[in-house]
Amino acid sequence: MKKENVSKRKAAVLFVCLTLLLTWVFQFLPLILKLNVEETSISSFDFASVFFIIGGMMPSLIGVIFAFVFFKKENVKDFFARCFIPTKKSFLAILIGLAVVCFETFVAQMIAKALGGSALGFEGLKMILHNPLMFFYFLFWGLMSGPLSEEFGWRGFLTDVAINKKNIFKGSLIIGVIWGLWHLPLFFYPAQIQYEWAHTNFMLVICFVLMCMSNSLVYSAVYVISQRRVFSIFFLHMFENIILTGAMIYPFSDVYKTVVNPVSIILDVVFFLIITRTKLYKDSLEKMPEAESE
Repeated sequence: MKKENVSKRKAAVLFVCLTLLLTWVFQFLPLILKLNVEETSISSFDFASVFFIIGGMMPSLIGVIFAFVFFKKENVKDFFARCFIPTKKSFLAILIGLAVVCFETFVAQMIAKALGGSALGFEGLKMILHNPLMFFYFLFWGLMSGPLSEEFGWRGFLTDVAINKKNIFKGSLIIGVIWGLWHLPLFFYPAQIQYEWAHTNFMLVICFVLMCMSNSLVYSAVYVISQRRVFSIFFLHMFENIILTGAMIYPFSDVYKTVVNPVSIILDVVFFLIITRTKLYKDSLEKMPEAESE
């Protein structure tokens, strides 16, 4: 660390507090000002979306700033290398992430259909088949809708300072709780799926936070396998946004919306339990940093 009197733990706590505060200030402000937020999203281009987007960018924005403030020069270079320069393990981790998301989508839909839900619409895939250039549209919005606006912070900075090879399970769950709470304003925006969950059954809200915790386990496993490459996490986050609950398979039934989080939680945990027992994971884990004394 650049400043010896600032421990990694204090830097992590400061990051979390500042990120939650600034995100909530920006994203709750349109509601406080009584702006029209009926259609507000990252792609709505209404006035409220300006505050919505800025708030959503806080994890990455603060993560980058904190990297410059708290990291030594060589660690800043490592930070950006981990975010932008892939390795062979990064592409393997990306494929593993894609397989996990596609499998969870398949299982969630099979359960939804068994419970009376309709078939998935796959409108996104149909648009790409009709016009292949739409692939780049979904790639752009998929990366912008969470990966690039969040993961420089959650995985690039916070995971790097808060997690080591001895506390991956506990640290991942803690980051997952924080990540879930960070989404709080979305439950007040009608265009967000979190709003629908909040107005359907409060247990779906609890389930969403639990899903963020289980997702965090998967993200940490991919983080380890890719040897701390945040580059891989960008794609895993994108796959979840545009496939599991996104435009690639939309429209989906109300039953699917209800079962997708419980299915994701169970399969995330199963994946974590399996992958952490593989040689691939264990060999990568050996290269993780040891805990440092404060």
